[in-house]
Amino acid sequence: MKKDDQILCLDFGTSSIKGGLIDSVGKLVAWERESLLGDPAADLSHWAPAIWIRGFRRIVARLTRTGLFSASGLRGVVLSGNGPTVVPVDRRGLPLWEALLWIDSRSHTVATGNSFFLPKVAWVMEHEPAVYEEAGAFLSFPEYLNLFLTGEQATITPSEEFTEFIWTPAQFASSGLDPRKFPPFVRIGDRIGTVIQSAAVEVGLPAGVPVMAGGSDFLMSLLGTATVVPGRTCDRAGTSEGINHCVAEPIRNPRVRCLPHAVEGLYNAAGILSSTGRIFEWFRDISGQHGKDYREMMSEIVAVGHERSIPRFFPSLHSGEVWEFADAIFAELNPEHRAPEMGRAVVESIGFGVRDLVESLEGSGCRIESLRACGGQARNEIWNQMKADTTGKPIVVPKVVDAELIGDACAGLVGLGEFSSLTEAAEALVRLGQTYDPNPEEHARFTEEYRAYEE
Repeated sequence: MKKDDQILCLDFGTSSIKGGLIDSVGKLVAWERESLLGDPAADLSHWAPAIWIRGFRRIVARLTRTGLFSASGLRGVVLSGNGPTVVPVDRRGLPLWEALLWIDSRSHTVATGNSFFLPKVAWVMEHEPAVYEEAGAFLSFPEYLNLFLTGEQATITPSEEFTEFIWTPAQFASSGLDPRKFPPFVRIGDRIGTVIQSAAVEVGLPAGVPVMAGGSDFLMSLLGTATVVPGRTCDRAGTSEGINHCVAEPIRNPRVRCLPHAVEGLYNAAGILSSTGRIFEWFRDISGQHGKDYREMMSEIVAVGHERSIPRFFPSLHSGEVWEFADAIFAELNPEHRAPEMGRAVVESIGFGVRDLVESLEGSGCRIESLRACGGQARNEIWNQMKADTTGKPIVVPKVVDAELIGDACAGLVGLGEFSSLTEAAEALVRLGQTYDPNPEEHARFTEEYRAYEE
């Protein structure tokens, strides 16, 4: 592959699409972001798959307008996306009903084992039997978009060991779900097919370009931060946040979620902060700061300092490895508190959640030396420093903070034969940037406040 050749990498998040053109040495040639929630039909509780296609078309157009998009030099397309999300399609491969997003509460856990996806399908079978019967297939995400691009149905898994968290024959048998409605497995980096003419016209891509398997966004972020060696840790922050530590052996601890890694033979020990990005956006809206720059907001929040009284902000649920902020609450709120004090309470609670998860991982034998931060929050220098001061761990930011895109590129280059393994690709492509070291005095103050918050 020539250096000027490009891989189109797209990551479909809950609220937006991030797109990048990446060359063979991991340089981000062009980058664009496209909102999904700005679509008139956007409804997180009843998601129309057509929103993804319209967003796909818009972000390709954005990348084309940069003048850096080379149709002749496009060697491949790789997609990653949110999950566990399920899309029912008819026998022609067209969307049959709405998609059940990962944050959708509609699920039925009876006899579906460890699968993250089948509970949603079981809910459809029970509550929407006509949809279930008519469905030709149930696709996870971003596999639905791979079907749209190539006309080929496939389910992506990093390894045989991971399949129990997607679906297995035993889970089909115990739940009564029809195994014929679920596509066969392919591995990350496998070639799924090529862009068909109808998709090429719809979204503005050249036909015939190979489409390689990416996968779930959190797996791609492990590759895109080179968290592919035991002992490395990734802090991936988006709509939700996860602290992900690479280990050589599974960890058995109710306060740690341990799944097979994107790299076969390794494991990902993690803790989850659910809805942290959503809750900050919510606070930004209710406090009348929707148009205010994030850095300006964070500057005002930091200026509150440790001495001034602030309210407390608590998650609605803290169970095992999960902090859930979807229905969080303010406590000790009084009339003197304004937006900066309330904002500091929100940001501190997220930082304390990160510290709690770090301590849980370390209590399980994981030695965490630093956190490789990625996602939109990693662009905010003030927040990076505050997180370092809160946790006592250096925060290291990769050159490309949208790590899923570099992870997609790793998968694509393996699929094209440029690298022999995902680990080799990640070590070659990921470049680390600025490090934020904790300030000892600030860390001591945050530790005092963290202990009080725990109580």
